[in-house]
Amino acid sequence: MDDAVFSPDGKWMWSGTEWIPAPPNQGSQLLNMQDSVIGGDVISNTTIHNDPTVVTEAVINALQNMGLLGKVVEQSPPPSPEIELATSLENGVRVFVNWKDYGHFYAGKVARTNPDGTYLIHFDDGDVEDHVNMGRIKPLDENSEEVQAYIEHDNEAERELIEAFQVFDTTETGTIPAREYLRILTEIGDEPLPVEDVMSEFVDLGIELDSEIDYRALAKYMVASEEYETDSIVKPEVVMKDAAIKENALSGYAYEHPKLGEGRINSSAIISIKYDERATARIETKNTVFIVGPTGWSERPEDHPFNN
Repeated sequence: MDDAVFSPDGKWMWSGTEWIPAPPNQGSQLLNMQDSVIGGDVISNTTIHNDPTVVTEAVINALQNMGLLGKVVEQSPPPSPEIELATSLENGVRVFVNWKDYGHFYAGKVARTNPDGTYLIHFDDGDVEDHVNMGRIKPLDENSEEVQAYIEHDNEAERELIEAFQVFDTTETGTIPAREYLRILTEIGDEPLPVEDVMSEFVDLGIELDSEIDYRALAKYMVASEEYETDSIVKPEVVMKDAAIKENALSGYAYEHPKLGEGRINSSAIISIKYDERATARIETKNTVFIVGPTGWSERPEDHPFNN
């Protein structure tokens, strides 16, 4: 394999179909790790490996390089003329905050005032940002329908992404391994990316496959990005047999469900069902796409091609 692709840590090699242990000493010889400049700071591979925040920033950088994400769209919240911010904010006050000074405002509340006059903010989605200065804070009028519509729009889009990522967060830590996200990008969805392209970006940015990604921060950036589309959410695909649809939910025996393992399950409400030319069904639910083969039904749906 002349153009072998190795993981950044040199421990794994891409065989063309799966990751396999790298031959002794080969991965380290072929890897050409580079430092990456993120936010003006040069970050070494060791730092990225140990810091989920920096890993996430590197992943965002990689997605931008591959054309999957753009810059954050600057978006101010609706005005709240009835609310006047005090010069010093009390704990619990609801506000809009320019998240990480990217230009997109998210709703949250003041959790603490720091000695330097900045604030610890707890966002509605559970994310936290410290040392936020008053210049990045705007008033939030909870009685305004326009304000509530703005909050709900962002919350819903972000919630869908977070719930999709949570399927892969089997330990419920709020992070997923970079190896798992690489698999999402290269194996799941209608248009998976070439593994060589993704690995090239990961290697260049020093993203090791066993490092952790803060998917809440990634989801927040994706929602605010100019390239984000609500229909681009990646959902895991799970093969099912002995399937049946009852009351708009799918039941049957699932193989290797990332959250529930193997066994009989009942899905959430079905969003859509599509059949290919071989009558294989793709049943999309809120967090999962189930694959049922032509003979994988215990009870065929009324619209199944074999019923015609």
